[in-house]
Amino acid sequence: MSTPTPGTTTATIRAIVFDWSGVLTESPLSGLRRYSAELGLPETALHRFVRGDQEFAKVERGELSVRDFLKGVCVRVHEEHGVDVEIRRLGAAMADTRTLRQPMLELVAELSGRYTLAVLTNNVAENRDHLASTLPLDHFDFILNSADVGVRKPDPLIYRELLRRLGCDGSEVVYIDDFAENLPPAADLGMATIEFTDPDELRARLAELGI
Repeated sequence: MSTPTPGTTTATIRAIVFDWSGVLTESPLSGLRRYSAELGLPETALHRFVRGDQEFAKVERGELSVRDFLKGVCVRVHEEHGVDVEIRRLGAAMADTRTLRQPMLELVAELSGRYTLAVLTNNVAENRDHLASTLPLDHFDFILNSADVGVRKPDPLIYRELLRRLGCDGSEVVYIDDFAENLPPAADLGMATIEFTDPDELRARLAELGI
């Protein structure tokens, strides 16, 4: 789904902003689903702790360490399901989908130099070095990590900070995210928004915007 801002023309687009996990990388939830299956738990038993969970929101705002969060999940899963979760295996399940999508890397390379490119990610402080070492930073102007600014999507404040760093008006920006709930605050600031499903569909939506 793409939502061009009313009155926006292709000539005004100056910047394209990507979510990281689930857009530039594979789904952030698939590893947790697999581990849930290994434990004999419902598919959503583990990944619900990282989507819409208030404790994980603290991690993404830099208020709680990943290790303390994982310890808490182990306790909560045992209380709810009577199943022992291995903390290292849980951490690995959260991290094993951080592989970048090759078609997205190709798209980023094509757009680089024509548009300002940035990453806006709800992420954790512990991933800061991983992001810097994995992403092709020569193509991106900056990475805006929720843990570094103490506010996370969909809080409007992080989108305002994004525009400040870009030096753009909302109407000059396209924002791409795989979580639909993260798009409305960007659209409210005038950005064209695209809900990511796969790289080919994204190319089609960008083409509709003249990109």
